[in-house]
Amino acid sequence: MRIVSVLAIGVLSASASASVYTDATADLFDNGLSNLDIASVEMTDNGMDLTISVTTASYQNWTKYMIMFNTVAGGATSNAWSRPIDLAGTEIDYFIGSWVDAPSSNSQFVAYETGAWNWGAASTFTNSVSGNTVSWTVSLASLGLSAGQTMWFDVATSGGGNDPGVDHLSRSDMATTGWGTPSVAGAFASYTVTPAPGAIALLGLVGLAARRRR
Repeated sequence: MRIVSVLAIGVLSASASASVYTDATADLFDNGLSNLDIASVEMTDNGMDLTISVTTASYQNWTKYMIMFNTVAGGATSNAWSRPIDLAGTEIDYFIGSWVDAPSSNSQFVAYETGAWNWGAASTFTNSVSGNTVSWTVSLASLGLSAGQTMWFDVATSGGGNDPGVDHLSRSDMATTGWGTPSVAGAFASYTVTPAPGAIALLGLVGLAARRRR
């Protein structure tokens, strides 16, 4: 997985930061399932909300998406949909499960609390679709994140029923050898929330001072 990051820095106020994570394509057990083949994931935040955009090699509305977040120590060793996915030792705290064959209320946000996925407090919201890209926006507060904090995450695509993760962002090779075999995640990617305005201003001042010294 190759990561290309861009941080927009302003001196007076915070602006959105974005990181693009690319994934190998044609790395599925069946490469005819190109709608499940993750090409890239973009994470963007504006200091208040986080937007996750997943681009696949093609698009079909039966695709299911799973986004798994590791934000603090501890958490669940399985996903909230109980799909056959081995997280390879990573523990997760929040989960987004989504589909695109419904026009609205097609995404679920669930937190892991007191030793279980808290479906009683789960929220439902709507994703957005543009070409082969599906996007979700959630508040940073809902993920327990604030300015400058780092989290780790993985994205997996799947079909219906009890299917595994057919493709994982965390792997550049096959995550599973078939529909009936659990998938195995790789090392989760990391994302750092936009620094607070004061920190961004300080970065700008440091840059100006460095240029003056030269």
